[in-house]
Amino acid sequence: MIRSLVRFGVCVLVVTGLSVVGAPSPVVAAATREVVVTGGAIAGVVSDGVVEYLGIPFAGSTGGAARFGAPRPVSGWSGARSARGHGPQCPQNGYLPALPTAGPTGEDCLTIDVYAPDGAVGRNLPVMVFFHGGGYTTGSNAQYDAPTRMVAEGDVIVAVPNYRLGPFGFLSLPELAAESGGATGTVGIQDQQAALRWVRDNARAFGGDPGAVTIFGESAGGGSVCTHFAAPGSDGLYDKAIVQSGSCARSPLVPGGRADSFARSARFADSVGCGDPATRLACLRGLPAERLLDASAGQSDDSTPTWVPVIDGVVVTRDLEAALRDRVDRIPLIVGSNGDEGAQFVAESDYARGRIPDAESYQSYVRWTFGTYADAILARYPVADYPSPAAAQSAVITDGLFACPALWTGRLARDAGHPVWQYEFDEAPLGDGNPLLPGAFHSAELFYLFNGVFGVPLPWTGASAVFGEQMRRWWTTFAHTGDPNAPGSGPWSAWPGPPGDGAVLIMRATGSFMSDDFPVRHHCEFWAARPM
Repeated sequence: MIRSLVRFGVCVLVVTGLSVVGAPSPVVAAATREVVVTGGAIAGVVSDGVVEYLGIPFAGSTGGAARFGAPRPVSGWSGARSARGHGPQCPQNGYLPALPTAGPTGEDCLTIDVYAPDGAVGRNLPVMVFFHGGGYTTGSNAQYDAPTRMVAEGDVIVAVPNYRLGPFGFLSLPELAAESGGATGTVGIQDQQAALRWVRDNARAFGGDPGAVTIFGESAGGGSVCTHFAAPGSDGLYDKAIVQSGSCARSPLVPGGRADSFARSARFADSVGCGDPATRLACLRGLPAERLLDASAGQSDDSTPTWVPVIDGVVVTRDLEAALRDRVDRIPLIVGSNGDEGAQFVAESDYARGRIPDAESYQSYVRWTFGTYADAILARYPVADYPSPAAAQSAVITDGLFACPALWTGRLARDAGHPVWQYEFDEAPLGDGNPLLPGAFHSAELFYLFNGVFGVPLPWTGASAVFGEQMRRWWTTFAHTGDPNAPGSGPWSAWPGPPGDGAVLIMRATGSFMSDDFPVRHHCEFWAARPM
């Protein structure tokens, strides 16, 4: 259910002309740089003062007998391996039923892309590791193929790994637990840990400091950041964290329990013809990847996502709220959400399928998603209070699933002693009046942090370009110092701070400012009384 629709947003950007660029530049032979990493030498390419090393294997193939298993060591190679192209995406379907995947897929997909300033070797720069979103079912490092401005302007190294998705990353069965010392439903998180260990072991080859690693992610990537707080194997692999439109508290994507995950995975196995517990693991490993991606076999039950990490007691050892509260090391955190998160989900569930939400479909959505709390929610968010049923539905999604969980995450971290900077991103890339994606929709902030998405450049000008520079300055300054503030960046107060306890930074191109009305605007007291 919680799916990052970056690709859909890019399609709209193209249609609206935002990303139209001039004629292609003449092809010029690019300079290369070689470094040695785990497995052998790699040859990257220099572009605009940044060296791109793409498609680097950080673990072995996950196919065949390795399917559903912990990541295996990478095999070595001879000579300098070309690192000029992204590796395949991990197996997945397209973002929407009518769309193909954004690129080639395959089970030999555990690769990492590294972007470093040219001449960084020997400099000991901070490293930022980004976990992509996609509801734990879609996405890859290829869709974020241009953090070059962040790297060049912020003087940091950015690494973006792939990790296994859907049943390949989060299948949870007693047989898997039995063969892996109890670990189950967590190999996608184990992939991320393997990537973080790879960064620790190889950071210095690129000029990075293995002791200064910031993990950051959006949507399921933000949820992944939170999950590492509860994963002891991740301890010591990062020292700062940024959670974007994800949550450590009361989100549908927080790790679930073993019993529920076993039941959902058993139903999934049965749906693809592997229902016998005595043989189902071998059966599932023998099926083509495409069969496991059958949309009818892996869809969610009711409003609960099928594929999320599991509190297995081995890799993920406890719920995220307890993990954040009880951590001994008080790591600095940036936590935030977007002002109109729900707009993207309405676009996916309705507009992209040729439907326009009406009062009846809005009520049906609320009843299907929130069950016994539906009447109270419909009373708090009546259609009459909004310009359209779509706007009412977007507000419910924004407040209940993103804004308030982000607020609670920040409060929990603050009360536990973590330095916390809270934000609300409130800039509309397509304009507030866009009929399909109005406002600061889910994933909108990525269009300012990255200067290209899915190979589509984002040529901001004027105030939008300045705003993008400011966004990247906040993120990279935080990676350097553990505090997003820098000379000339404007005050972003840590919690608690002025103008009131728990004030958040409202991020806008017309001027960002601190405000304490966030809990009221998003009805967080109301949502606090309704367990998710």
